[in-house]
Amino acid sequence: MSLTGLVFEGEDIRYRTGKHWVVLAKAVILFALAVAVWSSEPALLKLAQFKAPEELEKFLPKIIAAAIWVFRYVFFLLLTLLALVRLFSFFTLRIGVTDKRLLCDDALFGTFSLDIGKIESVKCEPGVFGGLLGYGKMVLTASSSQRLVLTNIRRPHALEQELFAAK
Repeated sequence: MSLTGLVFEGEDIRYRTGKHWVVLAKAVILFALAVAVWSSEPALLKLAQFKAPEELEKFLPKIIAAAIWVFRYVFFLLLTLLALVRLFSFFTLRIGVTDKRLLCDDALFGTFSLDIGKIESVKCEPGVFGGLLGYGKMVLTASSSQRLVLTNIRRPHALEQELFAAK
């Protein structure tokens, strides 16, 4: 669903944004780590070699090999799922500012709308790399002590300015 389907009659979308491209780079890094963990079996087996007592020499190598396989499998799945969630959020999150509301449309968490008049504070935290590359985190606090945190947003300062201009 696009943001235009969420706009009420008489409202116009003043500003649109979404996730920054750095989310894609982070997903690629997570995929690369997943592949590195999956292909690390020979190195891990070499690291796990040691002189075991004679009573354990029969079955200890099988236990170590199974433990390394489980380690690789779990971390491969974990890193792959984290990368897929980042990719999914990049392609599905849409944020818009109208004259009266802040709209967030996400395929995972659904649609969220917040009246601009109820927003008490807006905090923009770009970070070191975010300041250089133009992305950051926005923390919005509403009058009902409701917090909305938007991470890895493209041009968060422009979103902040549009929110204050709409007030």
